[in-house]
Amino acid sequence: MRTMTAVALCCLAAMSLVGCSSQESGDIQIVFAAGNDPSGATEALVDEYNAAHPGVRVEFQAMPANTDTQHDAYVTYLSARESSIDLYSLDVIWTAEFARAGWIVALPEGYIRTDEFLDGPLASVTYKGTLYAVPWFTDAGVLYYRKDLLEEAGVPVPETWTDFRRACREIAEPRGMDGFVWQGARYEGLVCDFLEFLWSVGGTLDEATVVERPADAERGVTEALGLMLSFLDSGISPAGVLTYKEEDSRRLFTEGRALFLRNWPYVWSVAEGEGSKIKGLAGIAPLPHVEGQTSYSTIGGWNIALSTYSEHPDEALDFLRFITGERSMKERAIEGGYLPTLRRTYEDADVLAANPHFASFSEVFQNTRNRPRSPHYPRMSDIIQENVHRTLTYEIEPATAAADMVRELAEIMAE
Repeated sequence: MRTMTAVALCCLAAMSLVGCSSQESGDIQIVFAAGNDPSGATEALVDEYNAAHPGVRVEFQAMPANTDTQHDAYVTYLSARESSIDLYSLDVIWTAEFARAGWIVALPEGYIRTDEFLDGPLASVTYKGTLYAVPWFTDAGVLYYRKDLLEEAGVPVPETWTDFRRACREIAEPRGMDGFVWQGARYEGLVCDFLEFLWSVGGTLDEATVVERPADAERGVTEALGLMLSFLDSGISPAGVLTYKEEDSRRLFTEGRALFLRNWPYVWSVAEGEGSKIKGLAGIAPLPHVEGQTSYSTIGGWNIALSTYSEHPDEALDFLRFITGERSMKERAIEGGYLPTLRRTYEDADVLAANPHFASFSEVFQNTRNRPRSPHYPRMSDIIQENVHRTLTYEIEPATAAADMVRELAEIMAE
């Protein structure tokens, strides 16, 4: 386990204080730990639940924005079998790790109607075929484009990478703009981007392929790495993309210096904000794919799970049903702009009135996939990051990187 930071230790101290104060009130205390919600929508829903449930009091424990710090705090707390937190909000990539460790409880059969949730978020809450959490809000990779420039050139939004390159050459190059910016720094964001390129060429890193048909997995990885390199070699993507994270690439797009951007849904509100130079000029679309294949977006977002060490599991499950229910998702979508995991929320008139762009996101979310689901995901992420980044910086050839990546991932999966 990584060294615990001072911030994480402070979080643990705060959690313990919440647990102590609750027991003194005489009510059954439920502590819900999740990232801070600047909109206030989550805390308002907690207050509403408390008012309607005398004898039970839910405390919202706001966690730091840094995901790694939050992860470390949870791991330290759960490793100690602490019981003063009942419900944890988990990043979609943590389910397997926490379930395998025995820290979170498998949900009762029939607890949720699985057909009501988007496929990608639903897949993220399962481990070995068992449901361990409820999808709370989601995220997925999106293609942003300058709709004004495409319309002016009479060019439709490209669905294939061939048409995508053509649009960059015809529209971006004559204007001196970057054609396509994305996240190429060596960090978790690079894994998300790489997987989208991989899926778009028909490749996969699923366990069955990596372990049983490694040659097939290598072919897909090699093609995806070649595709990424082609954008750098042609100048469609600037060399600086290899240092870009979300905000670096976002700024270029909202400053009007890039034709296309791959990023997350949060960019929409920035693009439409007062400081944006492209307000009213951006569009949203699914990511492109090669001919004959389908594009997929990498799933992000957060889920909620019940702690194995909760002393009040029945009451915690009742609140979990409330905070992930349709009305709560609607309120958080309207007040905080959070993307729901329930399908029908995207058809709600009030939600669409507050967030008209959700209709476009709904199209993107129909084709989403998760990063590899494994208790050993942090190691797998490091392997992917290293091999992809070394390829993009011309240290190794795509085929070599693909062979190394698949071999190392297969070793972990075999464990």
